[in-house]
Amino acid sequence: MTQVQCHACHARVASYDLIHFGSMETGYRDLCSRCFNAEVARTGQIELEQVGFQPIDMSDAAGVKRRFHFLLLHLGDRVTLEAFEVQDSERRGYEFQILDDAQADLFELMARLVERMRRALSLRHLVDDGQRCSIADMTVRGRIGCDLESDDRVPMLVIDGREVSWEQFGQMLMTFEGWQFKPCLSG
Repeated sequence: MTQVQCHACHARVASYDLIHFGSMETGYRDLCSRCFNAEVARTGQIELEQVGFQPIDMSDAAGVKRRFHFLLLHLGDRVTLEAFEVQDSERRGYEFQILDDAQADLFELMARLVERMRRALSLRHLVDDGQRCSIADMTVRGRIGCDLESDDRVPMLVIDGREVSWEQFGQMLMTFEGWQFKPCLSG
């Protein structure tokens, strides 16, 4: 696992627990989530609750066991809780996020996020017949990322927790050649 040293507490933390924090005026530092949250509380003169949620395992619709890590970030008047998979020391696969007031009950927030995760993991948008992958039904949901290995900065989609290249997705769409579509993007 790739570990990086926090500039504040000097602890070595996983790279996915690091926030590049600062400004052009003051410079940037790499802070672990605990130090980031403490810095936000200090500069905003607010009290915060530091909670560290342990990773949990959940199975998806195909029966694949997936491990989710959590990251809680205080953002002044808001708080975000993120759940994500880690593969090869990097955030990859499924990612979920919930945003609420800074005064929200963090355990209630966690319960809401886990329920959202359960609902999403219960659905399958792709089917794989062993030779090729195709869209399972008339709706496909996923997350748009970036294919860092492409020189053209093309999208890399994550559908059912797996990376699908823009070219692969285009091939899947050819089943619907001649149809019309209406993208419905949501955050």
